[in-house]
Amino acid sequence: MLKDLGKIISADLNGREAVARSRQEALALKSRTDAQVREIQDRLQEELARLHQEAQAEILAEAEARVREIAAATERQVQELTQNFQARREEVAALLIARVLGT
Repeated sequence: MLKDLGKIISADLNGREAVARSRQEALALKSRTDAQVREIQDRLQEELARLHQEAQAEILAEAEARVREIAAATERQVQELTQNFQARREEVAALLIARVLGT
């Protein structure tokens, strides 16, 4: 009976030690996993920031190109209106002179 009791106590101690080792291994594994997760999160945050910056730069470049197009179109319209105004002014001046002179 004492022999069996010694085996039981020994098995219990071995079991407790195995559980303690398993807990330590689990904690170490969790710590490594947490570190890997933080690394992955950091990389993803950096990638997201890079993609966000690239998207902003692309949108800004497109907006600037559109502004240049609008400015060029506006300049063309201003030139056309100026030319039309000058042409009409000359016509009106000629008509006024003709009326004044009675011709």
